[in-house]
Amino acid sequence: MFGELFESYWWLLFPLGFFIAQGWSSFMRYKRAQSKIELLKTYAAAGKEPPADLVAALDVDRHGRGDGHDDDESGGYGKGGGVFLVVLFSGLSAVFAFVGYSGWLGGEQTSMYFVALILGVLAAAFLASSLFGRRRNR
Repeated sequence: MFGELFESYWWLLFPLGFFIAQGWSSFMRYKRAQSKIELLKTYAAAGKEPPADLVAALDVDRHGRGDGHDDDESGGYGKGGGVFLVVLFSGLSAVFAFVGYSGWLGGEQTSMYFVALILGVLAAAFLASSLFGRRRNR
């Protein structure tokens, strides 16, 4: 049963992996903010003024991305991250299209083309975001 399910829906591992990675990123962002708040509490208990950079970092965590990326230079994906995503999804799209064309998996050509189409649309979306996101942020 599980083998047949995995054989038919193996491609769901990709969105599941993305979901897990985003959850981990959110958890780590929460832990960073929590540690900054603890540091502020330490300054308050000692009766000292906290550094302005620490307070500004908490403000970025609350209002901005706050995950270490510099949106002004990178279009929101870190240095070169937008290019990486375009290349990644274009490559995955090409692999799925080739597998569908070559017939390596038997009669699954239609589903391979469908997955390739979805990944191609994602690559185009990341390309547009990389190109036009830089102008929007400046």
